[in-house]
Amino acid sequence: QQQTHTHTKMKLTLGLALLSSPLVAACPGSDAWIHAKCSMEVTFQESCNTVMTEMVARANGDSGWVDPHNGGTYSFTSTTPTDISGTRTTGDGKYTDKYDFSFEDSNGGCKVSACSESQVNSVLDYSTNYCNLHSLYCSSADGCPTVGGDLTYTEDFNSCKQHDDVCVASAQPSKAALRGGSKAVGDAGECKPVSTKAGFDLDSYINGKWYIQEQAVTKYLPKEQNYCVYAEYSKLDKKSFWGYTIQVHNYAQEADGTPHDSGDFLVAKQTDDNDPAKLGVAPYFLPSLAAGPYWVLEYDEALGYALISGGQPDIDTGNGCKCGDGVNDSGLWIFTRSRDRDDGLVQMAREKAKAQGFDVSVLNTVDQTNCPEDM
Repeated sequence: QQQTHTHTKMKLTLGLALLSSPLVAACPGSDAWIHAKCSMEVTFQESCNTVMTEMVARANGDSGWVDPHNGGTYSFTSTTPTDISGTRTTGDGKYTDKYDFSFEDSNGGCKVSACSESQVNSVLDYSTNYCNLHSLYCSSADGCPTVGGDLTYTEDFNSCKQHDDVCVASAQPSKAALRGGSKAVGDAGECKPVSTKAGFDLDSYINGKWYIQEQAVTKYLPKEQNYCVYAEYSKLDKKSFWGYTIQVHNYAQEADGTPHDSGDFLVAKQTDDNDPAKLGVAPYFLPSLAAGPYWVLEYDEALGYALISGGQPDIDTGNGCKCGDGVNDSGLWIFTRSRDRDDGLVQMAREKAKAQGFDVSVLNTVDQTNCPEDM
């Protein structure tokens, strides 16, 4: 994403008139063709005046309030006694989303229709749109700072695919925290840049099946699927509409043999003209800007192994660094050409990863025994 709107922040004063107009579904809209959003209903035990007063105070930064989700900045674009609309810009100033809240009194409490939408092309937001809304009313029990006091609420999601409990993070954001992945112990700046395979030969790399011997947990590869995992790649007959050139096929099983097969759902392309070992992988229907990093850090065809990361690790665990555990910017893998595990070769790959600054404790063993013979 890139910031697309700038608004001057203004203070809002709030009258205490009762709110009685009908609740209107609130979504601010977006000019982006494909974009993430979060739409939900929130029911409060407190009155709408109390709820709105607290939310406005937080957005204004009253009493030194700081957005717990990486120190973002809220601004107002429209306010009425029953509606608040505005923008939130991330703490690093890169991304600006639009939000809208509509309020309706209900049996002494308050019903709120809330929506936040990204303003440029995006598919996954790692709960950012959810946190844009949630941070303005969450309670101290959630770990959130308050201004006037805690609010009691329940949330009912309409269209909000990602609403993980990641809204409380450092006020000085790291990239990892903005992704909404695992909480960083140290700042991302403590992770040294990794290097990819010099002289990488893509044609050689994709010419044969790879068996995964060890891998880190990601959202799409949970530990329960660490059985008979393999990956294979082939060149597409022609470049796709979004510029993809490689067909990706991943396979994994659960302990009981339940298969997880990507079929022809995933594709890839090289993403850096100056570094052929940097690729991006995504579902075939998504634009390449939504592709997740797939970096080949080590590769030796003669030895039959490769070390793959989901991009630059930027989460300091105290024992090294790791990538996230979500979808994009996530994962670490050790590949071998042979299904049979070679402990010496795997250990060498682990040492290569450690030398690049990775915390290799995130790697879990994949069971490549008792797999179907045709694999």
